[in-house]
Amino acid sequence: MDDFHCMPEQLDQFLYTGNYARVEDLTRYKHHGFHPIILGDVLPKPGAHVGHPNRVPRYRILLKLGFGAFATVWLARDLVNKRCVSLKVCVGSDAPEVSTETAILSELRKPGQDKVGFERIIQLLDVFTIKGPNGFHECLVTEVISPLSDPDVMDHCSSAATYQILEGFSFLHEQGIAHGDPHLANFGVALPQLEQFNADDITEYFANPEVIPVVPRDPSFPLSSIPPYVTPCVSIADFLQSMKSFPAEPTMCIKILDFGRAHRTSDKPTSLPGAAPIMVRPPEVVLHDKSGGRAGSVWSESADIWAVGCIIYQIESGSELISTWGSLDDYLLRTFQLGGPPPNAWSSFWTTGSGHGNEQYAKTWPETDGGDFRSRDEAWRKHEAGRSSSRSSRDGKRQLFLDLVKKMIVTDPDERSPMADLLGHSYFSKGKKAEAINGPGQAT
Repeated sequence: MDDFHCMPEQLDQFLYTGNYARVEDLTRYKHHGFHPIILGDVLPKPGAHVGHPNRVPRYRILLKLGFGAFATVWLARDLVNKRCVSLKVCVGSDAPEVSTETAILSELRKPGQDKVGFERIIQLLDVFTIKGPNGFHECLVTEVISPLSDPDVMDHCSSAATYQILEGFSFLHEQGIAHGDPHLANFGVALPQLEQFNADDITEYFANPEVIPVVPRDPSFPLSSIPPYVTPCVSIADFLQSMKSFPAEPTMCIKILDFGRAHRTSDKPTSLPGAAPIMVRPPEVVLHDKSGGRAGSVWSESADIWAVGCIIYQIESGSELISTWGSLDDYLLRTFQLGGPPPNAWSSFWTTGSGHGNEQYAKTWPETDGGDFRSRDEAWRKHEAGRSSSRSSRDGKRQLFLDLVKKMIVTDPDERSPMADLLGHSYFSKGKKAEAINGPGQAT
């Protein structure tokens, strides 16, 4: 057992735990937490479906695909349509409720099916709510996706994937929706190739999975709230690659997923805690949190643009665009170097790294016409010169790509190029020509 990789509080409550990167936090199996599920369960169980207690069980649990702060995700077999699906079981609540994700995906499905970019949004197939020992749990059934956070998946991506991501966000923004949480794990590759295999093929490939008993230290612990065991997550991409069936680049279809923090741009949220990891978080959002709302802004359509710029840079380059080393002040300074000087309205809330803890954020604001902000182009040149990546580089195509990213990585949110405009960038129309002229590049 990989107990040394687990969170200490888990060992305080349970005798055995798993590697936290591959197994969910067992302390989350509680009221308002995860719903206990084991391999072979068929959901909804008899009598558990809210509103339709006589509904016949339909989705057989095959394997665990993932987990997050608000849900566990499973590979399931739809016993009615005879296909594999992804089943997302959300954390519990005191009463049945429709999640933001369900509302947004359902809303987009009505007017959007004939519009360009709609096909980049994960397909919602079914929604139902079950009642369990930890509350009421909304369950979302979708197509099966392999996340780009899997390095083996990201390595298969090309400029076509970048275009599809921008196309999907252009559609969302056209519909007046900001995603609110773009990061690599919230993009994936659709896997229709899975349909050529039956459930036995898949489960046989992952035969004899590791099983971790869930044993509370307290003998009075309510056993109904926990599963008897948990298993690590598996990679469906690994299965398809071993079967020589993973989507080839020309047929790869990128999907945008996890709309739990999505919102209408006309309904500006007062806060959106935890929106996107820090390495893709735009400066105005960081500053808004840092200043207690006195500067910057909450997540918006423009924030999506910055985050997607960081993500496509990582996909194409194989490394993060902006280092998160150091303090938030250090991170903000790096965003200003690559994105250009911050708006003057922010200056009274900024402090450099030497001013940590200054509540006024005002003592060491750098001059925007010199010092660290003297040359955005020079900052990009230094960044590229220091880039270390296993990805091949082709000069002509690389310069076109950087020009695309620079239109998204702009400090002032109002100056970022809209997604719809970026789809017409010369990187997409001339990138293949530049690659043909320059030929295969050297690994950098």
